[in-house]
Amino acid sequence: EVIQTGGTRYIYYGSYFGGISVRELSPDGLRSDPATQTQVAIDNKYEGSQIVQRDGYYYLLMSATDCCRGPLTGYSVFAGRSRSPLGPFVDREGVPLLAGRAGGTPVLSMNGNRWVGTGHHDVFTDFDGQDWMLYHAVDRHDPYFSGAVGFTKRPALMDPLDWIDGWPTVRAGRWASDKRMPAPAAQPGDTTGYRPRLVRPERPGALVAAASDEFTGDRLDDAWSWVRQPDAASYGVGGGRFRFASQAADLYIDSNDASVLTRPAPRSNYVVDARVRLDVPAEGCCFNFVQAGLVAYGGDDNFVKLTHTSIFNTRQTEFAKEVAPVPDGYPRYGNTVVGPPSEWTDLRIVKRSRKGEEHYTAFTRQEGKPWVRGGTWTHDLGGEARIGLVSMGSPPGSGFTAEFDYVRVRRLRR
Repeated sequence: EVIQTGGTRYIYYGSYFGGISVRELSPDGLRSDPATQTQVAIDNKYEGSQIVQRDGYYYLLMSATDCCRGPLTGYSVFAGRSRSPLGPFVDREGVPLLAGRAGGTPVLSMNGNRWVGTGHHDVFTDFDGQDWMLYHAVDRHDPYFSGAVGFTKRPALMDPLDWIDGWPTVRAGRWASDKRMPAPAAQPGDTTGYRPRLVRPERPGALVAAASDEFTGDRLDDAWSWVRQPDAASYGVGGGRFRFASQAADLYIDSNDASVLTRPAPRSNYVVDARVRLDVPAEGCCFNFVQAGLVAYGGDDNFVKLTHTSIFNTRQTEFAKEVAPVPDGYPRYGNTVVGPPSEWTDLRIVKRSRKGEEHYTAFTRQEGKPWVRGGTWTHDLGGEARIGLVSMGSPPGSGFTAEFDYVRVRRLRR
């Protein structure tokens, strides 16, 4: 991405490895000056950067996670903003994009329709002043080129980009469309028929006490049961919290040796919240892939998982899906990310049945901050699905401790 502002040209470049940086360009735009290089987003999270200037801010839009994992592609677009083209860039909650607990406000992610992997974008403004985003996406029902399973097909899509309280979001938070939309104003004097409609927030209802736990006693209540019970010294209840030592184990494809603490989930639509503290240092590398959080668990090979996760030098909230069986050559595991974690991180999974599918939507919240909505995975976990807690990491994932303050399950209002 190249921009010109205040008589100076800048080039933004970089990717997952090395992060996103900016340099000044020579007046003819053909050379960059290494002495002016400034890193503006942490490595091991983002790629595909673009700058959008609006109302005195420079908005840095980038994509995160895997672009090309067929029907399990979780690629999504995130944003930070700054008053200067050189940063520092922060997200809506004020978290720097250079922090270990890396900031980034979701702009576009999957919403439960056929489109997943919504990322690698560009933004333009039509002749009516409406912004639009062009981006790639994957049809989860038709993810590969004919005769080339594994070669992900990523057609280009276009949707309106709206600005809500100073932050960009595609289709006013509804994200990717899957039906005919009004067109941009393509010629001078044209107008667009598009009008934004804000996405409706999810509304948690009454507490389901039988499915919830405040960890107020000195032992786990009888509704909990273990999948692969760990050593008794590695977990316990006290002081209003559940303590769970991280395990050198995992819940990933065929590596299914992690312990999962589970209890029955409601058969109807529900919201499950958990507050978790994971004592991995906030900065530094590497503690791969130590994580703790929530699982909607249908079995070792069928689940969705929302965890505070250490990924190289970053700390992110990973929202993953695993599924089996799958057709030959198809992936079994895919992930996206949501908002940044904090010392104590609130995790929320909303389960809603729609058109014969189960939709699982992730939300995260830092201490004292608003909820951040992430993407939606579809799954078929069935009526016997359970709510689970994990504390794990592929070897050497032990040596850390997760604390859970509560697990609260509520009905989901219509």
